[in-house]
Amino acid sequence: MFQVLYVDDEPELLQIGKIFLEGHGKFRVDTATSAPEAMTLLESGNYEAIVSDYQMPVMDGIAFLKKIRASGNTIPFIIFTGKGREEVVIQALNEGADSYLQKGGEANSQFAELAHKIRLVVEHRRADKKISDQERLQSDILNFLPDATFAINTEGIVIAWNRAMEKLTGTPASVMIGEGKYAYAVSLYGERRPLLIDLVLKNDPAIKTRYPFIKRNGNILYAEVTVPGFAGVRDALLWFTASPLYDNAGTMIGAIESIRDVTDRKIVRDSLQREKEFFDAVIDCIPNIFFVLDRDGKFIRTNRFMEESLGKSGEAIADMNALAFVVEEDRHAAEKAIREVFSSGSGEIRVHVRGKDNVVKDYRLRGSRLVVGDERYVVGTGVEVNPDNP
Repeated sequence: MFQVLYVDDEPELLQIGKIFLEGHGKFRVDTATSAPEAMTLLESGNYEAIVSDYQMPVMDGIAFLKKIRASGNTIPFIIFTGKGREEVVIQALNEGADSYLQKGGEANSQFAELAHKIRLVVEHRRADKKISDQERLQSDILNFLPDATFAINTEGIVIAWNRAMEKLTGTPASVMIGEGKYAYAVSLYGERRPLLIDLVLKNDPAIKTRYPFIKRNGNILYAEVTVPGFAGVRDALLWFTASPLYDNAGTMIGAIESIRDVTDRKIVRDSLQREKEFFDAVIDCIPNIFFVLDRDGKFIRTNRFMEESLGKSGEAIADMNALAFVVEEDRHAAEKAIREVFSSGSGEIRVHVRGKDNVVKDYRLRGSRLVVGDERYVVGTGVEVNPDNP
């Protein structure tokens, strides 16, 4: 249904036009005999097109058009004027009219042509709005992404630059949209240079040399690089993801890249790694046996002293059952002691352990229960029993 506002100071012509349009097409027509009356109707009506006569009292069609456009209203406007008014048509088009039709001739033919023009301008506007809405939706989605993201067309021109990208680089989208010649790199590196996104469009080996590593998953590229003095403040570790953009026909129309500043994450990761290395070193310095068992009695951590005592590497011991090193006659007691630690929280036992070079030694083992989340473990230590001082 096409909702139309028809304005003319001739009531008879308005009536004929209304009857024809509503009777021969999907039109719903409201009429007004003057521009001021039409302005009032526009305030409350939801119209998709205006058809207006030129020569009217109080306010002519051109003045009416100017007033509508001055208010910011872009509704399709068709000027309906008499013959011999070419200068009016030209002026109307210059002022923002979408189409025109000259009055005169047989009524049916004239209004059939008017109906055709209305359909054309309204359908064109609907198509434009659909495209605009789709672009707005895509823009909203892009701006909603937490990662800094931008896109370029196949000519390297920036076509999208989201808010997260503005925040990361300090460069507003209004400055970047429409820019080319690697302008998008300036905010990151202080110079124009190809980025990972350009490698999507062109397989240039020179671009690959700018990244310590590049990983490919299908047509998606991943890279990580440290940018010295990023944003003029500090060295930053950035994680890049780039992939092609395709239209509905499957033709590549550009590329998109997301950038994530993982510097803080790396700082935390490095700190945790240093802590782990420190505690590993502490455990390895313990001059007695140290071990951690899971609920199945398997080793998940041992220290260097124990590995040397057993004559096996940590990798070889990992996931082995602790009872495998206990001599057969002590295994039942050892298994019972492990269960006791899990149930009561602590325990102690003296067992014979077969170690390096198949030598059996007497050990006093102590264990405590460790609870981490839903998991339970036994943390144990052991010392060799001196036969002279048991």
